[in-house]
Amino acid sequence: MKNYSKIIDKMKKNQLTLKQLRLSMEDIIYLRDVGYNIKEQYDPRVSDYVYYIVTSGDSAYIKISDSPSKGQEIKLKLLEISDLHTGCRNFDKQGLDKTLQEAKKRGVEFVHISGDLLDGFGVYRGQENNLKSNKAIEQVNELMAILEKYDFWYIASTGNHDQSFCMKGGLDPIKYLEAKMAKIGKRFTYLNAYEGNIIHAGIVFRLIHLQGGAARAASYKVQVYLSRVFESNLNDVHIGGKIYNLRSIQAGHFHTFYALSMSGITIIMPGNFQHDGDLEKRMGISGKTGGVFRELIIVGDKIAKEKIEFYNPWKEEG
Repeated sequence: MKNYSKIIDKMKKNQLTLKQLRLSMEDIIYLRDVGYNIKEQYDPRVSDYVYYIVTSGDSAYIKISDSPSKGQEIKLKLLEISDLHTGCRNFDKQGLDKTLQEAKKRGVEFVHISGDLLDGFGVYRGQENNLKSNKAIEQVNELMAILEKYDFWYIASTGNHDQSFCMKGGLDPIKYLEAKMAKIGKRFTYLNAYEGNIIHAGIVFRLIHLQGGAARAASYKVQVYLSRVFESNLNDVHIGGKIYNLRSIQAGHFHTFYALSMSGITIIMPGNFQHDGDLEKRMGISGKTGGVFRELIIVGDKIAKEKIEFYNPWKEEG
């Protein structure tokens, strides 16, 4: 029997391809069967899938860049979006396209997406009446036709609508989208979790969809989730055997524009791309479509300066 001890230690600290690990998919299946929480995702820097072990919760992550050297400034331009709901009749397809066009003009490299890329199926009673298609592949194809036009690095976590297709062993549509984008050479990384962490310049930008994972609660989800974060070790996050600082939370699910800063963390709800319908109004989640542009300067383990702009692609047209 193969001795996995050194490999397991390596996978707890690194994200590596099967070739680098000298493993096969049969090895990965075995390690999962004996209880190791192994994640996998596409990393465009190596044009391959990387594998790693998370030691607590469901905290998928990707490390983009290390901490800057002392005194060095790192400039970062992001677009943060969420709740696209591709596939529903109210999907703001043109608004998403216009927002990505604007991101291209501004020199954005990274697009963070905090769940509900698709509208899914069977999430609520009568949803089929609000869908253009109830098939995962058709919803994915509609979204991909927009995303593939641009050369951003998309990094996405999952949402409850995306996960609706996975019930009873169904297709994980965002994993399918990741594979399709990789096949044509586009940068798309799927953090297959309700809570995903992105490490830019040595600090953590967290994507969270407030409908699952660590955010699951009977009371007010945002309040409960954030209170847990603020009570945990002064923003320390343990990832890959190292400690990082959590400085940003991007929260999807509520379809609203909102931002605040607390305990050294910037919290943003980045809107949605689903035009208001009767259902959204009844649930109190209606709001203007759009996303959030962020320009940041990172020094050491802190965001030294940032500019946040809530962007409505239809503002000029009233």
